[in-house]
Amino acid sequence: MPANHTIELSNPYYLPVIKDSCTYYGGSQMWFPKKSRFSKDYILRTYGCGTIATADILLYLAMQNEALRTDLTSAVLQNRIDCLQQSTNKNTVYYESYVPYVRKIDRDYTHTRHIIAVLGPKVARAINSYSHIYNLGLKASWRWKLTYYDMLEIMEEMLGKDIPVILSIGPNCPNLWGKKGIAFYERREIDYYDSDGRQTAKSKPYYYQSVEQAVNGHYVVVTGIIKDEITSRIMLRISSWGKMYYINYEEYRDYIDTASSTWLSSLVQIKRKV
Repeated sequence: MPANHTIELSNPYYLPVIKDSCTYYGGSQMWFPKKSRFSKDYILRTYGCGTIATADILLYLAMQNEALRTDLTSAVLQNRIDCLQQSTNKNTVYYESYVPYVRKIDRDYTHTRHIIAVLGPKVARAINSYSHIYNLGLKASWRWKLTYYDMLEIMEEMLGKDIPVILSIGPNCPNLWGKKGIAFYERREIDYYDSDGRQTAKSKPYYYQSVEQAVNGHYVVVTGIIKDEITSRIMLRISSWGKMYYINYEEYRDYIDTASSTWLSSLVQIKRKV
C-alpha cells in the first residue's frame, strides 16, 4: 500500500483566479472593499465566506461540465476566453469578472447578513434555488449531525464525483463568541541534495507548518483528502481566502467534540441527478 492515498478534484488547481498578475486558489472575501458598515461589500468582506464558497463551487462545476453552465457562470468563463491571449493557462478566471459574479450570487441566492452571515441550511437552499432556476439537477442538503466516519465518507464520495465540499468550522458552542478553533497548515517540502550539493529529483519529504491559529466561524471548500498511512493522519486540502491550506481532520473532529457541535460544524452535501 502506498504511503499516501489521495482523493481529490480532477483539476488540481481547483479554481484559479488571476488578480494583479497573481493566481489564487479560489476566491477571497477580502477582495471586497471596506466601505460603510451597512454596504453590501462590507458585509461580504466581513461575513461572506459562505457566499464565496457557494459561488466558487458553482463556478468550478460550470468550468468542468458544460451542462452545469448558466448565464452567470458563462459571463465569467467568457471573460476567461477573451483573455486567453494574455495567459497560457486556459483554466483560469479573472478578478474583474469574478467580483461582480459573486455580488450577483449574493444578491439573488445567499443574501449574506450582518453577524449571522449565511447559515448552513441557507447555503444548501441557495444551491437548490440556483439549480432549480437553471434546471441543473443539483440537490444540496445541510447535514446536521454527522459522525467522524459518515462525514469522511460523504466528502470522499463528493470528491470522487468531482464535486467540491463546503465545510463549516462552526463557532464555539454554547459560547458562540468563544475563541477556540483549529489550525490551518501549509505543506512545506524538504529538498534532497546529493554529495555534490546538487538538488535531486527524488520524491521530497514534507511537513505541515501551522500558519493560522484558532480559526472558527468560517466556511472553507475541501478540494482533496490525503490519507497518510505512515503517520495515520488525514489531512483535508482546502481553499480559503484565495489560498491553499490544510486541515488536520482529527483536530477538526476534536474541535467539534470539545468546543463546537455537529449542528454548527458540518458540511453541505451535494448530489447530482443523472
